Parts: sequence; C-alpha cells; structure tokens
Amino acid sequence: MNTLLYVLSTMTLGVVVLGIPAGWAFLAHARTEYDHGPGCWWCHPHLPHRRNTR
Repeated sequence: MNTLLYVLSTMTLGVVVLGIPAGWAFLAHARTEYDHGPGCWWCHPHLPHRRNTR
C-alpha cells in the first residue's frame, strides 16, 4: 500500500507542478486574438545576449 500511495502522490505532484505553468501559458494565449509572432516570450523564450569579451 505504501508503494501505491507513493506512486500516486508523485504523479499528482508532477501533474500539479507541470500544470501551473501550462495553465498560465494557456491563459496568456487565450486572451490574445491575433497571431502575436516570435516576440511572444511565452512561446519563444530568448536567451540573454552574451557580452562580447574581445
């Protein structure tokens, strides 16, 4: 019984942890009525620019 409870708890926690950011992204995109393009940081995250050390 302990193993079953552990597996179910782990799966539930995984769904919650992954579901919160997915829910935020869904709500952000549900409010937009147009194609927001590559400037949307939810869909197209960009790495910060690296400093040129030369």
